[in-house]
Amino acid sequence: MALAEMCKARMAVHRAVANELAAKLQSLGCCEFVKNESEAKSGAAMTALRVKRRHIDELMSDAKFVQRLLEPYETKKEGSFAKALGDLPAVSLKRLAVLADEKRFTSFASKMRETERGLTETRSEISRLRGLAAQAELLGRVEYPLEFFTAGTEGIAGIIYSLPAAEADAFASGVEKELGEMSEFQRIPPGGKDAFEIFALLCRRNDFDKLQQIAAQFSASRVEVPKDFKLSAAEEISSLSSKASELEAKERSLLEVLKSSSDEGLSMARTYGDYWSILRDRLEAMETGEPTDDTLIWEFWLPASQLKKVEYAVSEYSEYTEFATIQPGEGEEPPTLLKNPAWSSSVEPLTIMYGTPTYGGVDPTSLMAPFFFLFLGMCFGDAGYGLVLTGILGYMLVKHRLSPTLRKFFILMTVGMVVTVLFGAATGSWFGDSVTAFPFLKGLAPVAKKLQLLDPMNDPMTLLMISLGLGFVQVMFGLAIAFCDNWRSGNKLAAAADQGGWMMFLLGLVLTGCSAAGYLPAPLAFPSKLLACAGALLLVATQGREKKNIAGKLFSGVLSLYNVTGYLGDVLSYSRLLALGLGSAAVGMVINLLANLVSGTQYVGVPLAILIFVLGHSFSIVVNLLGAFIHSLRLQYVEFFGKFYNATGHDFTPLRNSAQYSIIQEESSVN
Repeated sequence: MALAEMCKARMAVHRAVANELAAKLQSLGCCEFVKNESEAKSGAAMTALRVKRRHIDELMSDAKFVQRLLEPYETKKEGSFAKALGDLPAVSLKRLAVLADEKRFTSFASKMRETERGLTETRSEISRLRGLAAQAELLGRVEYPLEFFTAGTEGIAGIIYSLPAAEADAFASGVEKELGEMSEFQRIPPGGKDAFEIFALLCRRNDFDKLQQIAAQFSASRVEVPKDFKLSAAEEISSLSSKASELEAKERSLLEVLKSSSDEGLSMARTYGDYWSILRDRLEAMETGEPTDDTLIWEFWLPASQLKKVEYAVSEYSEYTEFATIQPGEGEEPPTLLKNPAWSSSVEPLTIMYGTPTYGGVDPTSLMAPFFFLFLGMCFGDAGYGLVLTGILGYMLVKHRLSPTLRKFFILMTVGMVVTVLFGAATGSWFGDSVTAFPFLKGLAPVAKKLQLLDPMNDPMTLLMISLGLGFVQVMFGLAIAFCDNWRSGNKLAAAADQGGWMMFLLGLVLTGCSAAGYLPAPLAFPSKLLACAGALLLVATQGREKKNIAGKLFSGVLSLYNVTGYLGDVLSYSRLLALGLGSAAVGMVINLLANLVSGTQYVGVPLAILIFVLGHSFSIVVNLLGAFIHSLRLQYVEFFGKFYNATGHDFTPLRNSAQYSIIQEESSVN
């Protein structure tokens, strides 16, 4: 169902035309090359490809480096929102090839690397000087040249100690007693709340060990002086400040180089990078398969509908190629390509988000599309909200060149908003109860009343029954899909027993209940009971068929009837359609009530009411749209897909001309 038929091809191509032919296949965008996971390939053709790819990888690395380096300094920044919506420049592949000046770019990238290296070294040196300046500040009150405390002289050594202020006098007395006139020191009292006193001491080099012994007695800590310091602290601070200023000027100069080069460099990196990315993808595809010295042997998947197009492209090189379709290997599963009609193709992103359908299995896209659109409209449920978002989404679709996936999503939401308008009109919800809440809109009330078919706020049970009815229909539809899939694949017993039995049993129970409640004619009660009993007997007889003995079969069959509670729970899950629809309407009514309450306030009433109305309904749109989308999707993923969907396939990812920063005009899409 709605999956493209895939075929596998093998082609031997001479190395002389391999790149040209691969470029043609890449422009077609319909061939997924199969990677051979065997041992490393060899041969002259493969060696040449690897050399080219390594070179392209180096260029790509340079392009990424330039982007990383220059993006913070870009001056001509394009809107990120517009980029996200796909507003990218369109360019042909030939034009990209002409623009990609490899020599110019490598020279530019080399210059940028040198600039970055210089900037890194400069900043590192500035950081080092600032650290030294901070240390010099700590030594700022030392009167002696700091060289005494680093290298000293031939006969004099210096050292700086820090010790608690309470021990300072005793330490000074100890130094004077032991060293006498053969020492000199400067006491630096603690500053502010600092409880430590600094001693800068000079002594004979022969007495240095004795001085250290004295310091150890008082637990004095040595203050290290950087070896670069030779002048006084004040002179060192001045020198460091001067050097740092010079380096900061150099840093500004290097930053100016980056800023002045940013726009040109980023343009090159993005444009050339797109071209090299395409080349790299092509080379990686060409490296697949088995090589010889002069040929490359490729295998690839392609849609059967594109086979003639590929054969025509290859026929131009018939003297250098051998092309044939082949049968897939044993156990080899073809990739999956969704192929749905235009009306439902917009739902394909939701299918892929859940999981890729198994090739040859069921594609649920078209099957769930009507339900998803309807449920989204019911959950969002307000015609005014739907009109606002329909206008916004329509503008986006017309104004912006969206990517294929994003365009599908916007179309999906637009259709959902159209359904929202219809359902909101049918339930009388226009920005909540705005039509009746505000006097100046009461002229629209008769029109809204004519369009209204339901009144969920006063009669919620009717909408609840509709919601549950739709849930029962979708659950039965899911079982019917599984029935058809099993029957088509030859598993007719499973179709009749596992799906047919439940469909009979559930339908019989519902019809019996409706007859008893008076919703259906009384004569239908007996056939409905017979249908339910027949379904129950079928389930009891078949649901234990894997068991070996009759007692086990019978017990498992009877026990399987308990699963009816699971189906009941699935149907009850659809009551969220009522809850979310009423939630949107109720929030809108509260917002209108608040706006009405403040509107009578003198002077500021009307502006404040308008503000509450706009902000309140904007918030309601965002919150309720998120809830409506998530819960509508949940009903598909949990209650519907669980009945039949097997998502074990892998996406079809053909080789194509795709770029990140531009739209390649030659790129063709597979239909």
